[in-house]
Amino acid sequence: MSNRNRFGISTAILLLLAPSAAFAQDSSLVFTQAAEPAVVLGGGGGLLKNGPAPQKTFFTRHDLLATGIAAAVTGGVMVFDKKIGLWTQAPHVQGSASLHHTVSQLTRLNETPLTIASVLTYGIGRVSNSKTTADVGLHWTEALLLTDVICQAIRGPLGRARPRVSQDDPFSFHFGQGFTHFEYRAFPSLHSGVGFATAAALVGEIRERNQNASRYAAPVLYAVALIPGVTRMYLNQHWASDVVSGAFIGQLIGSRVVHYAHTHNPTKLDRALLATSVTPDANGGIMVMMNVQSLFGGN
Repeated sequence: MSNRNRFGISTAILLLLAPSAAFAQDSSLVFTQAAEPAVVLGGGGGLLKNGPAPQKTFFTRHDLLATGIAAAVTGGVMVFDKKIGLWTQAPHVQGSASLHHTVSQLTRLNETPLTIASVLTYGIGRVSNSKTTADVGLHWTEALLLTDVICQAIRGPLGRARPRVSQDDPFSFHFGQGFTHFEYRAFPSLHSGVGFATAAALVGEIRERNQNASRYAAPVLYAVALIPGVTRMYLNQHWASDVVSGAFIGQLIGSRVVHYAHTHNPTKLDRALLATSVTPDANGGIMVMMNVQSLFGGN
């Protein structure tokens, strides 16, 4: 592939990272609230404190700058995708069969078990009447689902070939085939995306409740978040730039979901899910109860 074609494809890919943040910037010019005292609201989910009212948009103008930086970094990494890919497949990196087996097990840390874990966290919170646990589980689940949708929306039409089917050409694209062919679903890495969405969401929830604790939790959670993406590179399933782009998307979405939830009135979905609880009854069955006050946003 010629350098001109590679440049064109790279530019098209990087532009795919920007639309949501660009829309956020434009819409924020129209929908930004005037600064005025906010009312303290009760119930599960977000809690507005006295002070300037936040922007109504999910994304902010700052996200556009972050997206631009991430796009530039991703483009820079793309230049070295082939070299990095060949290095990860070198015998001294691949190591023994035992190492390969261990990495193959670690790569199971993906969107499926993480989503199950987040839903279980929410469920445990509802059953145990722990508002904090349910709140964390709900926002974690929302972050994972939104990250999944965005990643699939990009890699489906892009159709970037995985390194295992195109080791010598990281610029092999089969546009539109990412929806139907697993081997053309490389960019961005969903493994990396959900890993960082999990870390960002959990760190955000911890920070909302204990600033000091988040300083200790963040390094651990982000170290774990690296595992899915790194294992996929080792297994020749993703290019380095796939992992970088997925990490950015997950970080952006995970942090925004938590920040928005805790600086705005609870959404109708949040109110409904956080107002529902499940408890055992006297006859050995279960009762599903709903807090009407929380559901309709009452104090």
